[in-house]
Amino acid sequence: MKFHLNLRSAWNLDELHKKERNHPIHKHWKYGITGPSGHMDNVIVNIEQCGKTDYTGMMETWSILEVMRARMVDLEQMLHHVMEIEAKTGKQAWILYVMDITGLQYNKKLYDLVTGSMKSLADFMADHYVEMIKYFVPVCVPSFATALYVVVRPLLPEKTREKIVKNAQTVNVTYGKTHVVTKFIKTGGKLRWWVRGNRNFGFGVFYSDEEQVSDFFIAKQVTPCFPWMPGPTLVPMEDEVIVKKDAYYHVWVSNEKSWWRTLEVQLLVESE
Repeated sequence: MKFHLNLRSAWNLDELHKKERNHPIHKHWKYGITGPSGHMDNVIVNIEQCGKTDYTGMMETWSILEVMRARMVDLEQMLHHVMEIEAKTGKQAWILYVMDITGLQYNKKLYDLVTGSMKSLADFMADHYVEMIKYFVPVCVPSFATALYVVVRPLLPEKTREKIVKNAQTVNVTYGKTHVVTKFIKTGGKLRWWVRGNRNFGFGVFYSDEEQVSDFFIAKQVTPCFPWMPGPTLVPMEDEVIVKKDAYYHVWVSNEKSWWRTLEVQLLVESE
């Protein structure tokens, strides 16, 4: 905390969200805040065009300090939006950080980038802003990304790589199968979950009047269902909801789209 407060004082961060995005870097690193999620309470969506942003060119043109100085404007604007929602609702708010990887091409410079200067930026975000981010969601992920992740995973910040939850269980889901945790919860109770997987998988939370559900694709959703998400999961997905109806609540993990590989997930589901 003292480390972060010292940074806020040194760079006058409390006023930075008011600054215009007029650094030359901002011409290449586009503004990403889109607005409220519309599906998750107190969540703002930020979309970063990772596949179309010339990070290598930036790092070859400006120092890491100058890149970070420009990026801080966006980070502080995200934080300001989060704090505005928290002031209005009295509840914690977050950023849903969508990474659009459309158009990303693999080359040696990409590997050097993610193991060098971009790791430094990732360390910085982990030290100062990781609790502001609810989920990192990569989309349009190219096939080589999983292999690259395996190589660079040991270099990721500890907070990002190993956000472990006590009592989480490891579950192996065979190809073509699903794993469902079902709990009956009364109105006003809470359901919370934490999950991460080692490869692509589907995930959803549903409720029903009956304990058995034959088809989750027509069941009532507690949160938006993702039939397929790219993995491995960089940051675990975790959330909690206050139940509005006496019902059976189902946390659904799917490996149905896999033809031959087993999915391994760390999963925690609690109710009260």
